[in-house]
Amino acid sequence: MRWRLSTCAASLILLCSFIAVRAVHADDFLARNAMSRDDIIAAFVDQQLSGVYPGGAPWSELVRSDGTSDYREGGRQREGRWWMQGDNFCFRYDLPLSGGCFRVVRIGANCYELYAVNPGQETVPGPQAGANWNGRMWRDDAPPTCEERPTS
Repeated sequence: MRWRLSTCAASLILLCSFIAVRAVHADDFLARNAMSRDDIIAAFVDQQLSGVYPGGAPWSELVRSDGTSDYREGGRQREGRWWMQGDNFCFRYDLPLSGGCFRVVRIGANCYELYAVNPGQETVPGPQAGANWNGRMWRDDAPPTCEERPTS
Protein backbone atom coordinates (compact mmCIF):
# COMPACT_ATOMS: atom_id res chain seq x y z
CA MET A 1 0.00 0.00 0.00
CA ARG A 2 2.80 2.40 0.90
CA TRP A 3 4.53 1.62 -2.43
CA ARG A 4 1.30 2.40 -4.27
CA LEU A 5 0.94 5.79 -2.57
CA SER A 6 4.58 6.63 -3.32
CA THR A 7 4.15 5.66 -6.96
CA CYS A 8 0.93 7.69 -7.23
CA ALA A 9 2.56 10.72 -5.59
CA ALA A 10 5.61 10.46 -7.87
CA SER A 11 3.36 10.22 -10.93
CA LEU A 12 1.38 13.27 -9.80
CA ILE A 13 4.58 15.28 -9.25
CA LEU A 14 5.84 14.27 -12.69
CA LEU A 15 2.54 15.27 -14.32
CA CYS A 16 2.51 18.65 -12.57
CA SER A 17 6.12 19.27 -13.63
CA PHE A 18 5.25 18.45 -17.25
CA ILE A 19 2.27 20.85 -17.19
CA ALA A 20 4.41 23.61 -15.62
CA VAL A 21 7.13 23.16 -18.24
CA ARG A 22 4.56 23.34 -21.05
CA ALA A 23 3.04 26.53 -19.55
CA VAL A 24 6.48 28.16 -19.27
CA HIS A 25 7.25 27.10 -22.87
CA ALA A 26 3.94 28.66 -24.05
CA ASP A 27 4.72 31.87 -22.12
CA ASP A 28 8.22 32.00 -23.62
CA PHE A 29 6.89 31.37 -27.12
CA LEU A 30 4.29 34.15 -26.81
CA ALA A 31 6.79 36.57 -25.29
CA ARG A 32 9.20 35.95 -28.19
CA ASN A 33 6.56 35.99 -30.93
CA ALA A 34 3.96 38.58 -29.89
CA MET A 35 4.30 41.36 -32.42
CA SER A 36 5.01 44.96 -31.49
CA ARG A 37 3.30 47.99 -33.01
CA ASP A 38 6.23 48.49 -35.40
CA ASP A 39 6.28 44.80 -36.38
CA ILE A 40 2.56 44.87 -37.16
CA ILE A 41 2.78 48.03 -39.25
CA ALA A 42 5.77 46.69 -41.22
CA ALA A 43 4.13 43.32 -41.84
CA PHE A 44 0.53 44.23 -42.64
CA VAL A 45 0.14 47.82 -43.87
CA ASP A 46 -0.45 48.00 -47.62
CA GLN A 47 -0.91 44.23 -47.66
CA GLN A 48 -3.73 41.96 -48.72
CA LEU A 49 -4.37 39.50 -45.89
CA SER A 50 -6.32 36.26 -45.91
CA GLY A 51 -7.44 34.24 -42.95
CA VAL A 52 -9.85 31.88 -41.28
CA TYR A 53 -11.96 32.02 -38.16
CA PRO A 54 -11.83 29.13 -35.68
CA GLY A 55 -14.91 27.59 -37.32
CA GLY A 56 -13.13 27.57 -40.70
CA ALA A 57 -14.93 30.50 -42.38
CA PRO A 58 -12.50 32.31 -44.72
CA TRP A 59 -12.04 36.07 -44.87
CA SER A 60 -9.73 38.61 -46.49
CA GLU A 61 -8.77 42.19 -45.78
CA LEU A 62 -6.75 44.86 -47.52
CA VAL A 63 -5.03 47.05 -44.90
CA ARG A 64 -4.23 50.45 -46.40
CA SER A 65 -1.63 52.96 -45.20
CA ASP A 66 -4.30 55.70 -44.91
CA GLY A 67 -5.93 53.86 -41.99
CA THR A 68 -8.75 52.30 -44.01
CA SER A 69 -9.40 48.66 -44.79
CA ASP A 70 -11.50 46.58 -47.15
CA TYR A 71 -12.89 43.50 -45.38
CA ARG A 72 -14.56 40.61 -47.21
CA GLU A 73 -16.24 37.51 -45.88
CA GLY A 74 -18.81 35.19 -47.41
CA GLY A 75 -19.75 37.50 -50.27
CA ARG A 76 -20.03 40.53 -47.97
CA GLN A 77 -17.76 43.56 -48.22
CA ARG A 78 -17.26 46.19 -45.54
CA GLU A 79 -15.07 49.27 -45.55
CA GLY A 80 -13.39 49.78 -42.21
CA ARG A 81 -10.77 51.68 -40.29
CA TRP A 82 -7.71 50.31 -38.52
CA TRP A 83 -5.37 51.82 -35.92
CA MET A 84 -2.82 50.77 -33.34
CA GLN A 85 -3.53 51.00 -29.63
CA GLY A 86 -0.15 50.24 -28.07
CA ASP A 87 0.75 46.83 -29.52
CA ASN A 88 -2.91 46.02 -30.26
CA PHE A 89 -4.13 45.94 -33.87
CA CYS A 90 -7.63 47.47 -33.90
CA PHE A 91 -10.41 47.54 -36.50
CA ARG A 92 -13.84 49.15 -36.77
CA TYR A 93 -16.48 48.52 -39.40
CA ASP A 94 -19.96 49.74 -40.12
CA LEU A 95 -22.53 47.57 -38.41
CA PRO A 96 -23.29 44.66 -38.40
CA LEU A 97 -19.55 44.04 -38.13
CA SER A 98 -18.29 46.20 -35.31
CA GLY A 99 -14.60 45.20 -35.06
CA GLY A 100 -12.26 44.99 -32.09
CA CYS A 101 -8.63 45.02 -30.95
CA PHE A 102 -6.25 42.08 -31.18
CA ARG A 103 -2.78 41.02 -30.07
CA VAL A 104 -1.00 39.43 -33.00
CA VAL A 105 1.27 36.43 -32.39
CA ARG A 106 3.54 35.20 -35.17
CA ILE A 107 3.37 31.40 -35.21
CA GLY A 108 5.21 30.83 -38.50
CA ALA A 109 7.09 32.63 -41.26
CA ASN A 110 3.75 33.72 -42.75
CA CYS A 111 1.15 32.72 -40.18
CA TYR A 112 -0.29 34.89 -37.43
CA GLU A 113 -2.88 34.31 -34.73
CA LEU A 114 -5.19 37.07 -33.50
CA TYR A 115 -6.28 37.17 -29.85
CA ALA A 116 -9.08 39.56 -28.87
CA VAL A 117 -8.13 42.00 -26.11
CA ASN A 118 -10.08 44.41 -23.96
CA PRO A 119 -9.44 48.12 -24.54
CA GLY A 120 -6.13 49.10 -22.97
CA GLN A 121 -5.03 45.49 -22.35
CA GLU A 122 -1.32 45.12 -23.11
CA THR A 123 -0.66 41.61 -21.85
CA VAL A 124 -0.59 38.90 -24.48
CA PRO A 125 -3.60 36.62 -24.21
CA GLY A 126 -3.06 33.21 -25.66
CA PRO A 127 -2.76 29.54 -24.92
CA GLN A 128 -1.04 30.12 -21.57
CA ALA A 129 -4.19 31.86 -20.33
CA GLY A 130 -6.49 29.30 -21.90
CA ALA A 131 -7.47 31.74 -24.64
CA ASN A 132 -8.27 30.56 -28.12
CA TRP A 133 -7.31 32.51 -31.19
CA ASN A 134 -10.06 34.55 -32.80
CA GLY A 135 -8.52 34.42 -36.27
CA ARG A 136 -5.53 33.01 -38.06
CA MET A 137 -4.14 34.98 -41.00
CA TRP A 138 -1.33 35.29 -43.53
CA ARG A 139 -0.09 37.82 -46.08
CA ASP A 140 -1.05 37.05 -49.67
CA ASP A 141 2.38 38.12 -50.95
CA ALA A 142 3.93 34.79 -49.83
CA PRO A 143 2.76 31.20 -49.35
CA PRO A 144 0.96 30.71 -46.01
CA THR A 145 2.76 28.62 -43.39
CA CYS A 146 -0.18 28.02 -41.06
CA GLU A 147 -0.03 24.25 -41.43
CA GLU A 148 3.45 24.28 -39.92
CA ARG A 149 3.51 24.01 -36.14
CA PRO A 150 5.59 26.51 -34.19
CA THR A 151 8.80 25.15 -32.75
CA SER A 152 10.45 28.18 -31.17
